[in-house]
Amino acid sequence: MKNSTIIFCFLIVAYTYCYSQDNNANLILSYPEESEISFFQYPEGTFAKAIYKSQAEATNVYPEQLLESIISATNQEWVNYNTLGGAEKASQKKQSHFDKIMTMDKDNNYFELDHKLTFTVGDVPTAIIKFFTHFEGMDVLSGAAVMQFADGRWQKTSHPSLSTLSIIVMRMKSEVLEGIVLQNSDDPNIKAIAERVSTEAGLDLSLLEEEFGSWYSPEIDETKIELYKDPRTW
Repeated sequence: MKNSTIIFCFLIVAYTYCYSQDNNANLILSYPEESEISFFQYPEGTFAKAIYKSQAEATNVYPEQLLESIISATNQEWVNYNTLGGAEKASQKKQSHFDKIMTMDKDNNYFELDHKLTFTVGDVPTAIIKFFTHFEGMDVLSGAAVMQFADGRWQKTSHPSLSTLSIIVMRMKSEVLEGIVLQNSDDPNIKAIAERVSTEAGLDLSLLEEEFGSWYSPEIDETKIELYKDPRTW
């Protein structure tokens, strides 16, 4: 199923890594229109750190650069720049937050990248990245960043139609999500969930959301949660 390769580069750990990404795609339906969805698992030890000293350095050409820009932002204008919709949609940060960014040890405070989905919503390139936060004095936490490409750069967004999908991306084990999207797993349990959320045309995200919801309602299904949920996530 390897039908395309995207070559991309992104800044990480204060310099540039370039590598090729086998970006296997599968058709998704009704979300709200036909699109392609691609899955990518980051190599172990892939981090997004506060490598930028100013907003001018943060071009956000790739989703990974946006995460580096987010953790580097030292003023509200920069936060607005990283957010789709600008000041109207951006979260308002206190000066104490920016003070911590400016004084923190950049090698001990970072995002650890886990995996990524890319697709389109209304012809807008969209990505959801699963990550873990590593901040001194705090527990490691899981998260998912939803971002879209607009005005020549990637920007953070809270697209309402993607809220459930972002939780799925964050909670699922990488091997499970890969098996669902690419339909390439030999694990019978992963093959079973892939069949439940797919049609003849490919992955149906509405079915995936229904499957995810069934783990918790009308009652909690501990068996499926243990099989498919990443135990490191909340």
